[in-house]
Amino acid sequence: MKKADRLRSVLELEVAKKDKAAKALAEAITNLDNAQNSLRQLTDYRADYQNQAQDIGRAGVNAAAFRNRQMLSDRIMGAIDQQGQSINLFERQLDQVRKHYEKVYARVRSIEILIEKSEAEELRKQSVQEQKMLDEFTQAQQFRNKA
Repeated sequence: MKKADRLRSVLELEVAKKDKAAKALAEAITNLDNAQNSLRQLTDYRADYQNQAQDIGRAGVNAAAFRNRQMLSDRIMGAIDQQGQSINLFERQLDQVRKHYEKVYARVRSIEILIEKSEAEELRKQSVQEQKMLDEFTQAQQFRNKA
């Protein structure tokens, strides 16, 4: 078995790893995007809620209703903080997954380069062998023509 053929077997395994890493990368990107969208929605909801609270406050509100609105506002802020922490986690995960993908991709690319070099070397050796045979044939014919 030629070296290039052996390397192709290794390449197949590495390509499978690369495909798996690419799927993980896509999933990590999706997770981060979803978390960021959720944060935007929470932030928008908080802004709307605060605007409503101001409108209601201008119209007059009793202490219990104000307290309830304040508690809900605090919960929204807590959710926003928690979502921000989730985003930080997803960003770290994405960074790790991206580094893993880049590492696997580099390995695949290295093996592809080795295959190309191996094939070029095999062609060079084959060419040298053919030239050697042609030279021997030419010498043999010259020898026969002299004799």
